[in-house]
Amino acid sequence: MSKKPEDLKLIDENGRRIDGRKPDELRPVKIKAGPLYRADGSCYIEWGNNKILAAVYGPKETLPRHEQHPLKAIV
Repeated sequence: MSKKPEDLKLIDENGRRIDGRKPDELRPVKIKAGPLYRADGSCYIEWGNNKILAAVYGPKETLPRHEQHPLKAIV
């Protein structure tokens, strides 16, 4: 049976969070720009135990050409 939200303790009796950090302590953050050399733009981020890799390729031409619009973009 799962715990109710009011039963969940976010800070223990020593004043630490579940992951061991102090209440005012941030997660460690690492950021690296450009890890992918074939992408037009890329970024690698580590935020605590989360790892994120993002890449951007383009702009590319819209095909078929009759769907192109100078004030719009497709993401």
